[in-house]
Amino acid sequence: MTNSTKEPQGPGISRLEDDLDPGMTTTFFSAPHGHTQLRRVMLRVTSGPDKGAQIQVARPRITVGRSAVNDLVLTDTSVSGTHLQISLGDKRGILLRDLESTNGTSIGGYRIREAYIEPGTTISLGKTDVSFMSADEIEIPLSGQDHFGALWGASPAMREVFAILEKVAPTDMSVMIGGDTGTGKELVARALHDESKRSDKPFVVLDCGSLPRELAEAAILGHKKGSFTGAISDRPGAFEEADGGTLFLDEVGELPLDLQPKLLRVLDRREVQRIGESQVRKVNVRVVAATHRDLRQMVGQGQFREDLYFRLSVMTVDMPPLRDRGEDILLLANKFLEDFARIHGRSLVLNDEAKAVLLSEPWRGNVRQLKNTIERAAHLARSTSIEPADLHLGRREGRPAIAKTQAEGEQKEAGKGLSEELYAMPFKEAKQVVVDDFERAYFARLLAKTGNNLSRASAEAGITRYYLRELLKRLGMHKSSKKKAEGDN
Repeated sequence: MTNSTKEPQGPGISRLEDDLDPGMTTTFFSAPHGHTQLRRVMLRVTSGPDKGAQIQVARPRITVGRSAVNDLVLTDTSVSGTHLQISLGDKRGILLRDLESTNGTSIGGYRIREAYIEPGTTISLGKTDVSFMSADEIEIPLSGQDHFGALWGASPAMREVFAILEKVAPTDMSVMIGGDTGTGKELVARALHDESKRSDKPFVVLDCGSLPRELAEAAILGHKKGSFTGAISDRPGAFEEADGGTLFLDEVGELPLDLQPKLLRVLDRREVQRIGESQVRKVNVRVVAATHRDLRQMVGQGQFREDLYFRLSVMTVDMPPLRDRGEDILLLANKFLEDFARIHGRSLVLNDEAKAVLLSEPWRGNVRQLKNTIERAAHLARSTSIEPADLHLGRREGRPAIAKTQAEGEQKEAGKGLSEELYAMPFKEAKQVVVDDFERAYFARLLAKTGNNLSRASAEAGITRYYLRELLKRLGMHKSSKKKAEGDN
């Protein structure tokens, strides 16, 4: 069974074979082409309740829907909160993507999940038609530097980021940092603090993704002794600790919905009231937030407050994945080797074969994965020259294993013993390895139980189908789940 209204046929339309879901099709509408410069595009509503509305915008990602967080806001009630997204930064062309909308997105009568489009394309959503108008290339300002703080990169993608950070850092502007896991979002936050007038004041990190739900409010606001079970002393919250400096809200998309109004109140009033106290304390804090999730889509689905989104994203910075900045791979690898030599007193170099292997890797774990790979190779290298065998990239992308873990999405018993290598890693990275292995085990069982039906699996897991699909992609399980589903037909 397919969710497409028609099977794509004819010239200029082709299927993308490594799609996640055998019931959905990614389609190319006319031949995709590469581009290296940001495009200024126009969206014009040609039919529907908002006929005549139009926007002209130049940003890497454009969203359309009923929520106010979108670039093009529609009043059509048959359109979802965040209905679709247009990405201008894809190397293969301009990518249109349906965001799990209720009524779907169509082009020329074909209902699509993803499609590469060109100027002149008419996009249908709900009762509305939107014309995607001419896309002009514009010059992107690039920094003349190859680093900003601890961030390094000579690629245009990174130098574009540096140019933005150089302008934003001296201000008190709130910044939202997006990007995949491992792209360096915390380094961006730290660099913004170090390059600001607050650099001599505290830099406080609040990891919203690891906060126990019952303690999250106390972590943000602070508490008075005896205000709840376990409150054995007075304690300031993250805002008080960061007073005068910068508060970094890591993975802010994981913050429970019922706590978001309390965070918004602190941001608006610049004051906190500890749990169990009546005293109000003024705070002077710059807030930088980060998330790997799509907050615009979460707003449209009612999972993130619209007003909080606007409050946090005065400026947005999207970190590019390492696969889009290939010329930085060897630069970063050499930087990591320099750091290793400084700490351990042993200088190493990559031989030509090892360099070729590094350049051919997809680096799904981004810069963090590259750093772990280089550090491990430096420890294991038998000489001063690192060879391909030292990189250990053939075994689950070089991650330290947990006994009896998942292999390519196969359903097996998750191991209970942790590898000793985990204990040598920073806590956050070790935790991510363990969490990823748990997720592989959990979703392998879930998919087996539901016969690889993503709708049933997402319902049982209590998450959206889109989020489940993105998790499976990140974990490398989407291809095996697709093969199993096809084998059952």
